[in-house]
Amino acid sequence: MKTNSPIEQEVNQIRLAIYEKIKNMTPAQVTEYYRKSGEATAKKFGFKIIESARERTNQQGVVSP
Repeated sequence: MKTNSPIEQEVNQIRLAIYEKIKNMTPAQVTEYYRKSGEATAKKFGFKIIESARERTNQQGVVSP
């Protein structure tokens, strides 16, 4: 039997905790949960969230297909 590393165990605990939070949510609520979580993380680390890679490419002046 394979023993998970401490990192794998921590990731699994986090994954299960998230599952417990969202298991009774509607798809729209799950989407909102991840959107808010992503925004908070982006703000914490100074990232900018964009809608799509195509949008980013257009901002740089490159014509997208």
